[in-house]
Amino acid sequence: MYRRSARGRVLLLALVALSIVLITLDFRSGGGGPLADAKDISSAVIAPIQRGITAVTRPIGDFFSSIGQLAGLRSENARLKAELQQARAQLNQMPGIVADNERMKQMLGLRRSWNTMPTVDAQVIGVPPDNYKWAVFIDKGRADGIREDQAVIDPEGLVGKVVQVGPHQATVLLLIDPQAAAAAKVIGGPHPVSGLIQGNGASEDLSLTGVSGNESVSVGEKVVTDFYNGGIYPPGIPIGTVAGVGGPPGALERTIRVQPFVDFSSLDYVQVLLDTGRNPLLYGKGRHGHR
Repeated sequence: MYRRSARGRVLLLALVALSIVLITLDFRSGGGGPLADAKDISSAVIAPIQRGITAVTRPIGDFFSSIGQLAGLRSENARLKAELQQARAQLNQMPGIVADNERMKQMLGLRRSWNTMPTVDAQVIGVPPDNYKWAVFIDKGRADGIREDQAVIDPEGLVGKVVQVGPHQATVLLLIDPQAAAAAKVIGGPHPVSGLIQGNGASEDLSLTGVSGNESVSVGEKVVTDFYNGGIYPPGIPIGTVAGVGGPPGALERTIRVQPFVDFSSLDYVQVLLDTGRNPLLYGKGRHGHR
């Protein structure tokens, strides 16, 4: 036991002395001592090992860092998707908004062309169940000055007339209904040709009857309302164009087929001419006192 302890002490002293000698020599020799060589050797051996360890551990660190950011990326992705869907929805609504805007501009322009008559703008809100086959409900009624037999128009032309009125709703009989009729005339030829316009249902053109076979009527000529005593409609409201002429020239009577300007299948906004109806005093100064 004593000999082993003595040898250990001697070995320790020898190592300490050797260390002191090496440090002294390295200090005196500047950067070119034996310790510098040992450091160079150790760096040459250890550096590749460190690079290998870094190459392995860096992707792992990046992976765990990405996991930490994943929740934030998911939240950002969801927010961007919501904004994209909202933008798409707004974009999809733009054509309808533009169309409504253009239609309202047309309504205002139509009102100026009928500046002798007050009007009420109304929206089509449905169709009656049974009373009339070709009719629509509008969202204005007696409280808005609407009465039976008033003329109804839209920017394209004549729509029909009011046949029933409630406090805040009214029924409009469309011109295409077989029960509907209006005095009309063909213009654009040598002279106006008068007749009676009647409906034939939604799938067929209008008919202008009561035209003498001696009258000259050509396809493409314009048809408008024609006023007569006790009539509902003021003169000059566009109805449509001549699409066909029935019967040979010289016949007792000719039937004129008229393609309407109004698209009755897609009515949305209409105007009611308040100074129209049965036996108005004057068109432009009506029975309701409007000016």
